[in-house]
Amino acid sequence: MSNQQSLNQFFTRKIFQIPQYQRSYAWEKQNIRELYEDIQEALDTNSNHYIGTVVLAKTSDKDIYHIVDGQQRLTSIIMFIHVLVERLEDKADQEYYHRFYIKTKDTFKLTPLRRDKKFFHDMLSGDFENEPHSKSQRYMIEAYGEICDIVDELVNKPLDFLKAIEDLYILEFIENSEGDAIRIFQTVNDRGKELSRMDKMKSLLFYFSNKYLNQKLDNKINESFGEIFELYDDIKLIGEEQKINIISSRQFTEDDLLRHHHICFSEESFDPTAQQVMDTVKVALVNYRKNNDIQSLQIHIDNYLNSLLGYVESFKAIVARTRTDVKYYKLFSILGMSAVYYPVVTQLERCGFLSAELPSKRISVLDMVEIIDVRVLKIRGYAGKKHIAEFAFRLNNKQMTMDEIEKHLLWFNSFEISNDRFKDYLTNGDYFMQTGLLRHVFIDYCERINGKCYDIEQLNKIIKRDPTIEHILSQTPNFRPRSYGFKSDEDFEEYKNLIGNLTILERKINSSIKNADLEQKVEGYTKSKFRVTQKLATTLSQGKTFKKADLVARSRTLVDDFSQRWWA
Repeated sequence: MSNQQSLNQFFTRKIFQIPQYQRSYAWEKQNIRELYEDIQEALDTNSNHYIGTVVLAKTSDKDIYHIVDGQQRLTSIIMFIHVLVERLEDKADQEYYHRFYIKTKDTFKLTPLRRDKKFFHDMLSGDFENEPHSKSQRYMIEAYGEICDIVDELVNKPLDFLKAIEDLYILEFIENSEGDAIRIFQTVNDRGKELSRMDKMKSLLFYFSNKYLNQKLDNKINESFGEIFELYDDIKLIGEEQKINIISSRQFTEDDLLRHHHICFSEESFDPTAQQVMDTVKVALVNYRKNNDIQSLQIHIDNYLNSLLGYVESFKAIVARTRTDVKYYKLFSILGMSAVYYPVVTQLERCGFLSAELPSKRISVLDMVEIIDVRVLKIRGYAGKKHIAEFAFRLNNKQMTMDEIEKHLLWFNSFEISNDRFKDYLTNGDYFMQTGLLRHVFIDYCERINGKCYDIEQLNKIIKRDPTIEHILSQTPNFRPRSYGFKSDEDFEEYKNLIGNLTILERKINSSIKNADLEQKVEGYTKSKFRVTQKLATTLSQGKTFKKADLVARSRTLVDDFSQRWWA
């Protein structure tokens, strides 16, 4: 049943709850600004401005409705109304609008997901003592702050703006069941964030369960995807906190989790797009339906749900260890492990092998993963993707032994790049111009020089100092290359990025010395906390110069060391 009505009519005699299978609050400042523009346009034109659809499902309580679609918009509107109500001068108006839109007696008009419930209600009660503990809570705080800034700049009085909000028009769909509401949601979603493939996968599975399985898996689908959305928010939050460059970037979305899981679940593609994942799953479901094999249809959906949720749970567990475990912090936050290997690492975790020891090498599987990332993935990029996908699929679908896993890892490490070829790449220089990789190998080198490893607190301090890669002989020299043993400017260009001309240095110190001569650089290097750079300062202060022959000799020393540390 659909009904177009004003926001005032829509809120009358309704209490809203966001069901647990929904995703958390995710509106950004730009979404808030667009909502404000809708409200301002309605005010300027004195019109009944339409702002989209809301899909509701009835509950056992006639006054309580589950929001199936529109929760982002309604949550933001309530925050807007709250800020405006707080600025009303008339106490009677304040009490009326607060009672009608925010809280009726002891009941809030809107209750978010369970972990955001108290945070949101505290915010509407004026309690900002609680720090955000999830990605969605951060979004709420940022959105609320943006609303406060907008309202502070309003030319119109708060009451006029409140009335403009009340006159906004919404197309309301109310369905008797959650299943009917979700089907409506699939067809009428028309505003807000574009649906992800993960959203569409949930809808696809729900459709087949609802239509062909007598709703047998409806609850499981809703609960599983509710957990997946929550886990994804946790993964993104940890990625930002721990500065995991891939996960914290806007390019990494829940659809990447969908793709990475599919590599483990299906042999259809070793590098699928999110749409290809959707298409593959849909074809399988349609074939079961066409063959009238309803039992296999149910088993397939059930297996897929278990596999997808288990994958995301395991990946979150891995990422969470960057907070407390030095090895994980180094691998993800400093080195920045290649995303192409995420499916393998996650499957190793699910199988209980990631922390196990390789029988013949006396190192952990995680240590071997780090060696592979440094030696192979940072050089070859996606060249070994097919072998990686095949291994991830085997881990997910075959009971592999520790001996079989070790055999594959050692083979992959040496097959993709031999030790001699690795040394060639090290010598070349261009391969090493990746900041995360350089930071990682130099920090590791410092540990070996010091004879002890950094703990997690020390590593956090190091990364906060924002270490950079310093060229000993500056990339844009203020000296004549010939005077440093180079045949020409072109000859210097060939050598300037060699590993022997590089070191690690705190950004603040690097900025202070810039393209200074060696004598001035020695002063900066001496102040560095990195042992490799301190030793370099001592060497330079004794020799008073750093010529081509010195650069080449230092490169040879580092190449020999690194090729032994990251071996084949």
